[in-house]
Amino acid sequence: MAYELVEWVYAAGAAPEAGAAYLGSQGDIWDAQKDMLADTLGALCAIAAFFFVHKLWGREKKL
Repeated sequence: MAYELVEWVYAAGAAPEAGAAYLGSQGDIWDAQKDMLADTLGALCAIAAFFFVHKLWGREKKL
């Protein structure tokens, strides 16, 4: 996610042509934000799965 923030800040502050070249001309001005959203949602899902599995295994050990 840190790279996406750097990419976004650079592309926003650079000349339009330089920003597009730095982004790889992906054609999507919201690409960095979409990637950060995907990173965040993936991390939240991983945390939720970890706690769910941890709680489930914790019950099995007590039985």
